[in-house]
Order: sequence, then structure tokens, then C-alpha cells
Amino acid sequence: MIIWDDEKNQKLQIERNISFEQISEIILKKEYLDILENPARPNQEIFIVKLNNYIHSVPFIIDNESNIVLKTAFPSRKLNKKYMG
Repeated sequence: MIIWDDEKNQKLQIERNISFEQISEIILKKEYLDILENPARPNQEIFIVKLNNYIHSVPFIIDNESNIVLKTAFPSRKLNKKYMG
């Protein structure tokens, strides 16, 4: 199961015009581009997804019930250059 904080989701919709619903669809369809380790947080990984024709970084954890917990999502210039050329 993929879960997230509803307040954070509303904030993403307002500020970045993206949503965790869109991201979860990409993850469930296995259409994400990559999964990376988060160098800043040892217990986190990062989904790399393409949304609105731009690469976004989506940090997540796996909780005790094996849920994927999405933390946030943000556009990444560095990853966009790597994955989009």
C-alpha cells in the first residue's frame, strides 16, 4: 500500500501542481525511472518519476507494515539533466 500525509499532498498540489495520487499511479504501474538511496537519510530511498514532462525526486520510506510512505516530491534539475538529457 502507498500512503502519504494529506496536508503535504494539498501543499504539493497548490505549490507544485503535482499530487501523491499521480505519483502513486506511476509507482503502481512500475513506470518510475529509478529508485536511488537517499544519501542524506540512510533509512530513505527516492523514486525518480517523470511528471509534467520534468523529472521529480520522491523520497519515501517503508514502514513497519511494509507500506510505502511518500514524504514529499520536488523537481530536480540535476536528475532532469541525467534522465532527460
